[in-house]
Amino acid sequence: MQEKRRKQIPNTLSLIRGFLAPITIIPAVLTNHIYLAFTLIAFCGLTDCFDGWYARNYNAQSEFGADLDAICDKLFVLTLTFPLAFEYTSWIVLILVLELIISIINSHYRLKGIDARSSLLGKAKTVVLDCSIALCYFDYILAIPDLAITIATVLTNIMQVASIVGYLVRYRQVKLNRIEA
Repeated sequence: MQEKRRKQIPNTLSLIRGFLAPITIIPAVLTNHIYLAFTLIAFCGLTDCFDGWYARNYNAQSEFGADLDAICDKLFVLTLTFPLAFEYTSWIVLILVLELIISIINSHYRLKGIDARSSLLGKAKTVVLDCSIALCYFDYILAIPDLAITIATVLTNIMQVASIVGYLVRYRQVKLNRIEA
């Protein structure tokens, strides 16, 4: 029983991240409680790091947990990025489109039975993406220079494209290995 509860900790952390964005962070931003929103964004970023670490180190990994984590990550990012698209139009819209492409690629291969777990590059991309989003929200408080936001979002876009290429190459290799076997 205790082991079953222990296995639910990473899933609970993922769900917290998935639900905090639409339920608390966006309302906090819309009501100009930016410090609260930023604190919640930082907390969600920590849950994203901790859930995977906990699952790996305490043998609490599962396919369901990996899928839940991916869904909650996308929900978190999309929910936080969408409102920014009205102010930081071009780069943020590109972030949304590229994240959608990454999701489609991973979902497609997952449905084909190919392991669609994140690569190291994909994890690094997520950290840069989260930092870019946080920087945009920080702009409401500190008036971040436009150049800094542009650099952060362009770096995010570059890492997203590199992730897309990396996933496509990895999935192609898996497919070729299956054909050879």
